[in-house]
Amino acid sequence: MSDIDLIIDYFRKLERTIMYDADFAFIDVRLVKKNKIDDLICCILASLPESYKKMMRQKEKSKFSSIILYDLMFKSIKRKFILNSGVYLVEAENAKRYIESIIRSIGKDISIIEEISSN
Repeated sequence: MSDIDLIIDYFRKLERTIMYDADFAFIDVRLVKKNKIDDLICCILASLPESYKKMMRQKEKSKFSSIILYDLMFKSIKRKFILNSGVYLVEAENAKRYIESIIRSIGKDISIIEEISSN
């Protein structure tokens, strides 16, 4: 069993980075440095179990809400900003909602996926 608390902690750090470490914020849009987000995404992916990462690439991923939400979150935070390639244009409220939902569901999904992969 992987360390779910570590994964959740990285998602919380990502949420704090989006909400409070933005270079510029206007209503729901935030400009966040690309390297901050990429570093946290890398930490999240490194802490996920291999069975979960394999499921992220398969067609059966639609059975797991955390994987669907991860894809949606990824799209909402990694939008390129035309004027500066060093920042991402982040839809902050959508990203926050997706991250909170991922935190609630990822533990259950990981345990189910690991059980499936062990059979």
